[in-house]
Amino acid sequence: MRAVVKKVPGRGCEYVLDQTEAELRPGEVRVEVAAASVCGSDAAFFESGFAGGDVEMTFPRTMGHEVGGVVVELGPHTAGIAVGTPVAVETHLHCGECFNCLAGDGHNCARLKLLGVTVDGAFAERFVVPARSCFILPDGIDPKVAALLESAGSAMHGVLRSGVNPAGASVLVTGAGPIGLVAAQIAYALGARSVVVVEPNAYRRAMAERVGAVAVGPESDPREVADGMTRVRGGFDLALECSGAKSALVGALETVRREATVVAVGLVKEQFPLDISKVLISHGVTLRGSWGRSIWDTWHRLAALVVAGKVDLEDLITHRLPLSGLPQALDLMRGEAGKVLLDPSLPDWDQPELHLAANA
Repeated sequence: MRAVVKKVPGRGCEYVLDQTEAELRPGEVRVEVAAASVCGSDAAFFESGFAGGDVEMTFPRTMGHEVGGVVVELGPHTAGIAVGTPVAVETHLHCGECFNCLAGDGHNCARLKLLGVTVDGAFAERFVVPARSCFILPDGIDPKVAALLESAGSAMHGVLRSGVNPAGASVLVTGAGPIGLVAAQIAYALGARSVVVVEPNAYRRAMAERVGAVAVGPESDPREVADGMTRVRGGFDLALECSGAKSALVGALETVRREATVVAVGLVKEQFPLDISKVLISHGVTLRGSWGRSIWDTWHRLAALVVAGKVDLEDLITHRLPLSGLPQALDLMRGEAGKVLLDPSLPDWDQPELHLAANA
């Protein structure tokens, strides 16, 4: 069973449950889904087929790119992985042969395909993916929780892309969605002195406080609640923009100190003018973009933090729904929710009923 999304002229998208399974080709595996996590970009794709940047969905499409599961079948001539192996899956399906792949930048593959966006994804009981895109889970990470590794990896990659050693640093995180919440945890795990999170949603501010950050709304200047050393220095040492909101990125650039670094992790849909002479030159601020995850360096570094108990992914899960609950899952992502999982082991609804996680 898989949830196939179709574009409906004039009214966004709709979906149907379909029984069709793809055939396995050489180098591919079939993965039985333990859980697939719903991303904010999934809601955007469902509404318009577009989520920012230069990525557009092709239809009809089985969505879903954040997934954990178990390999249940190997395609012809598939090596390096065995049936029964628990895995998470990299969204950026890389060819392994182009210049970028050979240079270690597979997430920027010249022939990049995106799981659940340009090829069929994981909102299904089982799906097919290249074996080279599977991350074998270490002991200590449950396949259901592993559905969060992909989005958490975006946070990890953003921290690493900054080039800033978080030890002793004052860190600003804008957006307390799952990526921002993981970014805050990673900053603390790597020794940050303090973390302030800016988030308009009170529910998610509470989640940020639960991971130890100071949380404020966008109407507040985060420097006012930062520690004294941050104020003396004139702003934050590092800012991680994880919301994709234009105003948040502008605010991050304004609240870091001179010679600080800002990393844009969220996909900003709007264009806006940037005073390069003031911000980047005279203030010496470094602005970097972060795309996906480094394959496989980011994954191994993040998994080590999860296994060590320094990053808690399970605490971010607030709802578990069956595949037939996809519309409700997409609605939840727009409101008061952390991570919403689609769990194919849950029975389809006769009547909609939300399955709350223990930490909801």
